[in-house]
Amino acid sequence: MKKIFSIFLLWGLFLNAQVGINTLTPNSTLAINGSLRAGYKEVTATTYSILATDHYITYNGTGNTTFTLPVIGTGTTSYTGRVYKIKNISASGITLQASSGNTLRIDNTPVASFVIPTGAYAEVVNNSNTAGGTWDMSFTVLPKPSNVEIYGAQLSIPPHASASSPVADWTNHTNTAYDTGTGTDTWWVVSKSSTTYAHTANYANASRMMIVYEYQGAPFNVNNMYPILTAGNNSSFPDVFTASFVSLANNGTGGKTRLTVSVARIDFIGINGNNSNWAGTFLLNLLLARKY
Repeated sequence: MKKIFSIFLLWGLFLNAQVGINTLTPNSTLAINGSLRAGYKEVTATTYSILATDHYITYNGTGNTTFTLPVIGTGTTSYTGRVYKIKNISASGITLQASSGNTLRIDNTPVASFVIPTGAYAEVVNNSNTAGGTWDMSFTVLPKPSNVEIYGAQLSIPPHASASSPVADWTNHTNTAYDTGTGTDTWWVVSKSSTTYAHTANYANASRMMIVYEYQGAPFNVNNMYPILTAGNNSSFPDVFTASFVSLANNGTGGKTRLTVSVARIDFIGINGNNSNWAGTFLLNLLLARKY
């Protein structure tokens, strides 16, 4: 009689479509009220064939490696829905490839392999294989560079002091009309010094200006910081400029960061229907990159 009771109990478990672990009220096919453990493996070999028993794999080798996914078959080796998680903590790359006859899908175009760079993570899942032998890249995370800081801003290039509509040079931030930014993320033009063109039979010097900008936020760490400057023009004037870096130092008011730049007009020199001492307000695109 006990044997019959056990058989009926087992049959009842098979009929129940929802199974709970550490819960009496499962709300899914499998409901786990607690932690979940899956296989973990750290690999250092230069080639590795991923096993059917693998789940989370970390690579910590000293050279580039190739991980090969299992061969997709039928029945118990169809692998539909199987997930592999791969993390690269080495200084080298992982080439993740499908087995011969199988493919990887990053988008809807199958590929043979995918490179997982240093610090990156990838997940692959086996699809339903209606098209035959495909692993989908379900998730990839590329690392953020940890040794680079980048800051960008757009500053003003004021009109020349000797233009047809001149704006006099100044020092000590006596003109606030050409400051840019908001709040503490503001750049002041603390001074500008204009030099007019010089055009003779022996030489030609462009109209130019020395500008000192001061950042009103917390001073930048200027160690190993490299400014990248480009001049822009969003006006109706055809003027073309070049910008040259002079200095970047925390020597401003109260130790604020000051950037000194030389700009010059290069589309023409002298008088050619217009005065090459520019009368408009133009743009200086600033990118500060610091490597540490």
